[in-house]
Amino acid sequence: MPVFFVFHGFVEHYDFISQKGALVLLLLYTTGTLIVFGICWLFIRHVNYAAIISLFIMSFFFFFGSIQDFLRHSFTGTFFARYSFILPLFAILVIALLGWLKRRKPPLQRGIGYFNLLFLLFLFIDFVWLGVRIVQTKRIAPKSSMANLSNCDTCRKPNVFFIVLDEYSGNPALKALFNFDNSEFEKRLEARGFFVAGQSRSNYNYTPFSVASILNMDYLDLKMKAKAPGNIDYCYRQIRNSRVLSYFLSMGYEFYNYSIFDFNERPAINYDDFLPNSTTLIHSQTFFSRVLKDISYNISTGKWKLKIGWEKRSYEHLHNNENCMQLTRNAASHKAMTPKFVYTHLMMPHYPYYFDSRGRSESAQSLQPGQESNRQNYVEYLQYCNGRMLPLIDSIISFSDSPPVIMLLADHGFKEGVSKEEHKYVFPNLSAVYFPDRNYRQLYDSISNVNQFRVLLNTEFDQHLPLLTDSTVYLWDE
Repeated sequence: MPVFFVFHGFVEHYDFISQKGALVLLLLYTTGTLIVFGICWLFIRHVNYAAIISLFIMSFFFFFGSIQDFLRHSFTGTFFARYSFILPLFAILVIALLGWLKRRKPPLQRGIGYFNLLFLLFLFIDFVWLGVRIVQTKRIAPKSSMANLSNCDTCRKPNVFFIVLDEYSGNPALKALFNFDNSEFEKRLEARGFFVAGQSRSNYNYTPFSVASILNMDYLDLKMKAKAPGNIDYCYRQIRNSRVLSYFLSMGYEFYNYSIFDFNERPAINYDDFLPNSTTLIHSQTFFSRVLKDISYNISTGKWKLKIGWEKRSYEHLHNNENCMQLTRNAASHKAMTPKFVYTHLMMPHYPYYFDSRGRSESAQSLQPGQESNRQNYVEYLQYCNGRMLPLIDSIISFSDSPPVIMLLADHGFKEGVSKEEHKYVFPNLSAVYFPDRNYRQLYDSISNVNQFRVLLNTEFDQHLPLLTDSTVYLWDE
């Protein structure tokens, strides 16, 4: 069972989970399964009976997420989808299984043999599937095409700081959805020499899709219409082998990855739920992971006041943001013989909305699940974000030994709790670019994310990339 569970997850997400991580997870789950088996044997004193009970318990543990999702989908908002129903039902089924086993005569060899053969068959199928996945990965692996790109030996090769502010809405959406005018912040950027595109848009409404498109300067597979597991894997692969990064590396740049994404030999600096940079893709559906995710906050704020790691998880983005900003300042001040390409991805003003516009901490209650669509807290945190970005930009410019390029860009706009009629507002985004020579001739007010690096390479690296038609793709969440 544990071998099948881990190996199946490894194959399903092949090329995104390290072999070492999968082996560590396999060791952990095998040890846990043997402990459960040992406890069952102490109570039952029969190997086959203990094996059957252990199989049932570990099946519940491993596939709890699927069970819970089925009940939530089939009995939305009812008692049957709650832990208060699922856990007692599981206990009743265990007792019933024990009673059934007592009425049977040992040794149950046929049943044991059936399950062994079943899991061996599953493993055989997964081994075949692994071979298919290896071949498929080689076929669909993005080729960091350098077509239409050439090295520029005479270019100045400025340091490039690519800063992504996650879920930062553009001013048109802020005015329409929040009745808030962000012009003051944009004017302060312009006073520092930035070009601010007032009608800029993202091309996709989810981060992996948007970033994959930005870093490849192109639209993704046109067949993708939803945020689905296979499509997300495709985006991660496109990001990891992106055309933009390949070009900078070919030009002798040093890459500083302060983002939430993994790149070849440069892992993410922090962690986010929709990223495959750990074994989370395997263990996130287990009983333990689901309990921590779903009810740990209620326990932590209940009458027992048990923390159980809730505070650490709730403030994880805050700590990561602070760390990434400091690393970005350090990269700007670091004297190096080679030019730098720095990718900083900040989960702000993305939820949780930690501060109001004056920098005062929001209550712990406002950070719990269900507060993502609080528009007042979002716009307050966005103003706080403005106050943090200006000093960061100033430090990058002042610390750099030569005038840098700064691209301050949002992957998409606000999308939490947005109604069907408001979907068009998830695309307007912040777009501000700083070129040392202020050569903004190719930039325009309605530029979308897919053209940002095309303009940058044309302007600063003497490339001749045609600009693409600016359009948007709304992806449904599956």
